[in-house]
Amino acid sequence: MQKPLTGPRILVVEDEFLIAMEVEDLLRALGAEVIGPFGHLEPALGAALKEDINGAVLDARLDGETSEEVAALLVSRGLPVLLTTGYEGEQLPPVLRQLPRLRKPFEERDLRDMLEPAYR
Repeated sequence: MQKPLTGPRILVVEDEFLIAMEVEDLLRALGAEVIGPFGHLEPALGAALKEDINGAVLDARLDGETSEEVAALLVSRGLPVLLTTGYEGEQLPPVLRQLPRLRKPFEERDLRDMLEPAYR
């Protein structure tokens, strides 16, 4: 497989274990370095503050919380953020509504197709 994402360090925030592993495996196969995955807001925010990252794949809802704070921080830095969610746009906090969104469940090719343009 071609590795079009060679180089970027991508934060993964996902509270569903199998989806987190799927995203992590795909990112690695594409050549990215994965930071995480994190299933809760506090460690995800800590990583966003401390790690040298180039972007993120964020689940919108995390076990009763949202990834809004992490998204706002990364967007303020001008980093690409892809949101994965089963929610419609109007069900999300305003900060998250503006982000590119991949609806769950998704296919690996859909995730790849949304990620590749952000890191070219």
